[in-house]
Amino acid sequence: MVGQVDSMGQLCAIVPFSSLCSWMRGTIPTTNFHMPDEIITLYTKESPADPVSCERSAYYDNAFTTYKDHYPALIDVFLFNKHSDVLLQKRGRNKRFNAGKLNTTVGGHINWGEQAKFSVIHECMEELGAPALAFPKDAYNQAFAKLQPYTHKAALLCEIKNFYRDFANDPIESRRTIKDRIWLYFGRYDGPIEIPDRDSAGYEWISLDALQKEFQQHPEQFTDGLKAFTETFGDEMENFVRTFCQNQPASL
Repeated sequence: MVGQVDSMGQLCAIVPFSSLCSWMRGTIPTTNFHMPDEIITLYTKESPADPVSCERSAYYDNAFTTYKDHYPALIDVFLFNKHSDVLLQKRGRNKRFNAGKLNTTVGGHINWGEQAKFSVIHECMEELGAPALAFPKDAYNQAFAKLQPYTHKAALLCEIKNFYRDFANDPIESRRTIKDRIWLYFGRYDGPIEIPDRDSAGYEWISLDALQKEFQQHPEQFTDGLKAFTETFGDEMENFVRTFCQNQPASL
């Protein structure tokens, strides 16, 4: 017998070894095997400290009906290097929304049972192949002072803010209505980039000034979500770059 393990590391099914061998040889239909849906974390504005679990497909099929008061928990990351450039990820061509467009460095759902500070670390490993350390804002200056010599080996992440995002009445991203709860991180990273995640089509470093020009000249190359982040948190990005990429006095 062979155990099937879900994304949380829990045993979810027992499959006879002979059946597994037959499946590998292609002698039984693959429809006999059902991969469990991803379990994501939801919040309401009324109970921000009380998460609720939900299958990802069930939520997005009923986001504005059954789950109209629930917001899926996500992390989004912007990484900057010693040259003050920001790293953008190009979404894969197989993505349902915004295929082939440049977006945040790293982003993803917070799986059920995880906290944001763990989720952001495993997303960096999954999407960049890069180790990461995450710190609250009030501890980041001290942590960065100690660990700056190692930014070529690991990303140093600072939690900037967590907030609810609601575009139900003002759709973005191809006129798609969106609502979620975001944990936003900025970080410093000077190491190599891998592309272990099949949903990614690559990465690009670009300065914030050049990015603003590209928004004007080639807006179709970027997600509306990326534009919204830079409009809302542009000052915080500039401040982070001055403080942790250009060695000016810290002001977080």
